[in-house]
Amino acid sequence: MQNMTLKRISNSDRKFKKRETMLIVDDDEAIRNLLRRILEKEGYTCESAEDAEDAIDFLKKQSFDLVISDVAMPGKSGIQLLEEIRTNYPNIPTLMISGISTKKTAETVISMGAYDFLLKPFQQKQVLISVTNALRRRALDLQSQFEVQNLEHIIQDQTQDLLEANERLSGILDGIIKAMSLAVESRDPYTAGHQQRVADIAVAIAIRMDFSLERVKYLKMAGLIHDIGKISVPAEILCKPTRLSEAEFNIMKEHPLTGYKILKEIEFPYPLAKIVYQHHERVDGSGYPNGLSGDEIYMEAKILAVADVVEAMASHRPYRPSLGIDVALDEIKKNRGRMFDPEVADTCCYLFENNLIKLS
Repeated sequence: MQNMTLKRISNSDRKFKKRETMLIVDDDEAIRNLLRRILEKEGYTCESAEDAEDAIDFLKKQSFDLVISDVAMPGKSGIQLLEEIRTNYPNIPTLMISGISTKKTAETVISMGAYDFLLKPFQQKQVLISVTNALRRRALDLQSQFEVQNLEHIIQDQTQDLLEANERLSGILDGIIKAMSLAVESRDPYTAGHQQRVADIAVAIAIRMDFSLERVKYLKMAGLIHDIGKISVPAEILCKPTRLSEAEFNIMKEHPLTGYKILKEIEFPYPLAKIVYQHHERVDGSGYPNGLSGDEIYMEAKILAVADVVEAMASHRPYRPSLGIDVALDEIKKNRGRMFDPEVADTCCYLFENNLIKLS
């Protein structure tokens, strides 16, 4: 009996700690009520607003852990509300929803700072994955802000600790990269771990090709976020259990450009944005989005191209089982010098065939 009581208290404790407060903004009462039921069932506290003005009044009076807002509403739009939140409440994450599937809308809200974009009608699982991911990213962002503030004080007061401060900043950058990677893979559970495995293969190839440690470090970062542009691809396309139609594949092919737009404003010591932009280019010009060829493509992007194909073919996908590493390597060999850089292709095959690297 005593054990049962302790267990009951423990469960209650966990539920209490999870009660983050959400503000749901939508002019459709049915949508507001649906989201409220989904979230309150998971232990979240919810408030509802029927338009942007009502939402702003709420924000002036109390703090929220997440705002979920429709894009198209009477009066002020959800995009205008997102701008208001970004300006006056920068620590409150925003999740945008819409009944109209347009790539431009998704790109706009993501570039303005929204953590995710959901298309109506949505499933309960989609909502909970996006909410959980947004709250996790918010926690990482707040932690990063705290670390940066601490580093500023250290640099001002103790210049002799500059090296340590730089190491901490590097750690923060690593954390941000991991958070961005998680943001993509949380929306697509079927390919969870794909970016990490691609990064691992790319790093092994780069080390074998005598890249400097710094160059390897930034290649790894590029590998971890090479699919960041998929954050604007509708979840139903990412998780489709059958092959994509031509129209759906054309939407998917836009993800390198979206990734470039997201990353180009961040000042990295290496051209991460352009490397991510080029990871589907091929040395014979048959790739996308720009049909680049030869030396027009960064060597890092050529490495990612090979690592991406090997990992994708050797791993399970919702529309097919794993083809196996041998089939993947045969594909690389067959297209060596045509689609794939010869040195990169040879290095990749050597590493796998000599058991110097394995897919986990």
